Amino acid sequence: MLRSLQHAALTVPDLEVGRAFYEGMGLETARLGDSLVFRCPGRAQNQVRLVEGKKKRLTHVSFGTTAAELPGLQRALEARGTKLIDSPYKAGGEGIWFRDPDGDLVNVVAAPDQPQSRPPVAINNAGDFKRLGRRGAPNRNIEAKPRRLGHVLKFSLDLQRAIDFYTGTLGMKLSDRIGDMAAFLRFGGDSDHHTLALAQSQGTGLHHMSFEMGNLDQIQFCAQRMIEAGYRDAWGVGRHIYGSNYFHYIRDPWNSLVEFFWDIDFIPGNAHWEVENAEAGAESLFQWATMPPPDDFLVNYERL
Repeated sequence: MLRSLQHAALTVPDLEVGRAFYEGMGLETARLGDSLVFRCPGRAQNQVRLVEGKKKRLTHVSFGTTAAELPGLQRALEARGTKLIDSPYKAGGEGIWFRDPDGDLVNVVAAPDQPQSRPPVAINNAGDFKRLGRRGAPNRNIEAKPRRLGHVLKFSLDLQRAIDFYTGTLGMKLSDRIGDMAAFLRFGGDSDHHTLALAQSQGTGLHHMSFEMGNLDQIQFCAQRMIEAGYRDAWGVGRHIYGSNYFHYIRDPWNSLVEFFWDIDFIPGNAHWEVENAEAGAESLFQWATMPPPDDFLVNYERL
């Protein structure tokens, strides 16, 4: 089964535009063949890969599993009739490669989920005081930088077909769904509420990549920094119902979304979790927010 989210890759018209955006978020850049890769400070794992091409599009999503489980996953794919294909990369093309039912390229590699070496932000709760003798309100100029890539939401041509593939073949579990509009999938073991989410559309593409921050302050500081740098504010701050995470979204240079989040639900592998199927509609997207979701929140800009 899938065990971790490794990275997401985009084809973009100008790598330097991408570099400016992700470095502005606080990510660290390196070269990998003809690509740029980006990591969160304190975490030895590529989180974003940018490949240069004529038009922006979602290139692939990379997941991790164990070396012992990778052959079984390959057999499950072959039993389904899913063909393995050669890696499209000379550098960084390890693991197995195939296309999901929407035609999106997927990579699975034998690799662990790397830890974050930066300490967590100390938060006080009644009876649980992790911050003693220090002020909690941070300086406005703190370096609020993402800690990890938490999940990816991509568009699907057939929501149920995609759910069946990722759960039936790759071992993910359905956490919740919003009618025929969206679904939230997690890994089969211990997992965040969702590590892959799917939204119904007339075409494929990236809706958003979501990066975990240290607390609510850091969500807002990072979002504010990006808005002041000229990137478009999209939606937030608010709190989701499904996943329960706090959020703030901004638009990237190609009109996909980046979400900064904190405090997502975590579901142990042996937990009993009741799947909710909410009515499709904007009210199911948030518990509270400074404003309702904008009209273009679920627009697939890769189709335009």
